[in-house]
Amino acid sequence: MNITRGRTAATLTHDQLLAAAAPYAGVTLDVGAGDGAWAYRYAAAHPDRYVIALDPVRENMREWSAKAARKPEKGGLPNITFAVASIEAPPDELRAIADEIFVTLPWGSLMRGIILADDAVLGAIASFARPAASIRIVLNTRIFDDPVPLDVRDLPEVTPDYARESVAPAFARHDIRIEESRWMDADEVAAIGTTWAKRLSHRSPPRSVLVRGVRD
Repeated sequence: MNITRGRTAATLTHDQLLAAAAPYAGVTLDVGAGDGAWAYRYAAAHPDRYVIALDPVRENMREWSAKAARKPEKGGLPNITFAVASIEAPPDELRAIADEIFVTLPWGSLMRGIILADDAVLGAIASFARPAASIRIVLNTRIFDDPVPLDVRDLPEVTPDYARESVAPAFARHDIRIEESRWMDADEVAAIGTTWAKRLSHRSPPRSVLVRGVRD
């Protein structure tokens, strides 16, 4: 699996990843991590967990992966890895690795795959999960505000009902049981804390749908 530490590219084998995660109580996977800031802060706040930030764009994660690689007294964290891969080609090393998965305000092919209940994308997310793993997805509906971006005009508008009726059955085919689908309140959205969430909230927190499930 390709990983990044600032400007340095490296690889991590499945055995090496398991060894790195072994001392911790569990593994958290942030899918579509963007710049990795949220994953870094989560790892800092949960030193008992091993956190993996997954994003296809290495450059996005340069700053935070470099900070994590520093000495502990300078902000370094031993319990986080920044993996470089797309949802279309999920690394085998991440198969059944996580007991906690976050997909927060996804964009691009990850967002489209979830909204359109694409089997390849949902199957990839499911493949990361251990039995009984929790999965938390937050979908932003501000993309449907006028003017709607050209590349999302063909997407159905996301609502809790849509998630229950269209996304949940597709997840069920991959042994993910959706237990909750609802609108998030403004305070919940404001508390998300990702860089992308802050940008979307420059006027007010974007109306967002929470989809929460568990791996059977």
